[in-house]
Amino acid sequence: MVSRPNGGMIPLVTARARAFLYHTQNADGGWPFIPGTPSATEPTAIALLALHHLADETARISTWLTAAQHPDGGWGLTAADALSQWHTAWASLALATTEGRACPACQPARTWLLNTASLTLTDPAESAQISRLLRIDPALRGWPWSPGEAAWVEPTALAVLALHAMGAGAGPRVAEGVRYLHDRRCVAGGWNVGNPFMFDTPFEPRAYPTALALLALSAAPGPAGDATVPSGLAALMRQMHLEGDPLSLAWGLLALGAWGERDDEGARRLLAAQGEDGSWRGQPLVTAAALLWLGGGWPG
Repeated sequence: MVSRPNGGMIPLVTARARAFLYHTQNADGGWPFIPGTPSATEPTAIALLALHHLADETARISTWLTAAQHPDGGWGLTAADALSQWHTAWASLALATTEGRACPACQPARTWLLNTASLTLTDPAESAQISRLLRIDPALRGWPWSPGEAAWVEPTALAVLALHAMGAGAGPRVAEGVRYLHDRRCVAGGWNVGNPFMFDTPFEPRAYPTALALLALSAAPGPAGDATVPSGLAALMRQMHLEGDPLSLAWGLLALGAWGERDDEGARRLLAAQGEDGSWRGQPLVTAAALLWLGGGWPG
């Protein structure tokens, strides 16, 4: 049984995953969500992180991401998407990690992320009602999927990661985003996509948002003795096995590794799920996430 990167079977598994990624790479240098469709920001950014980790030549990938950046500093879903959205965090995180925080695309991306506001409540009575029903602090600003919308756990965690990678992790905007993540954790530990409660019903955590939140907190750890991370790691290990899909397993292993933890059974299950074509589920995004883990884990 192979339990972690650098085990006996890992080189073969890695080579097959890498071959699948290069086979599905578009001629423009990017990757699609589904092979044969236009290149998209998120799978391209994750592929860049994975292949850079393996010391591959990645200039074409960086070129696609840089060319897809909008004049306002953000990125959309694809190069044809004119609206800058949460994909900005993925693209800038990948470019800052692989090219350095001084990369030409990073300054405008940093400005866009810092200036992107989520929906905030201004009516004190409405804020009090939301706080009572959802058991959250509605005054805390995270990051939305699209500017002006409500904040959510996943785009907030990604923005925190990207801004840390670009050297802007010490400011008040990121500190507030970290407080948002602490405020939104579920009673059972870990995170759902947004609020931890609805009326009196606690929401259960999900593996992917929990993994992203834990990665963000690994870049911006809280005070000593805080229970957020230990309970989050325990919830992640439970939930990634309960969900059992390759995306949950891959991101779960990446987040666990960022905190010095491992899950041999999770690793075994992920490796066993690799398809005959070298992919996971035939998807470049999931395969890139698995390859990032295979290559040594989350870049810290």
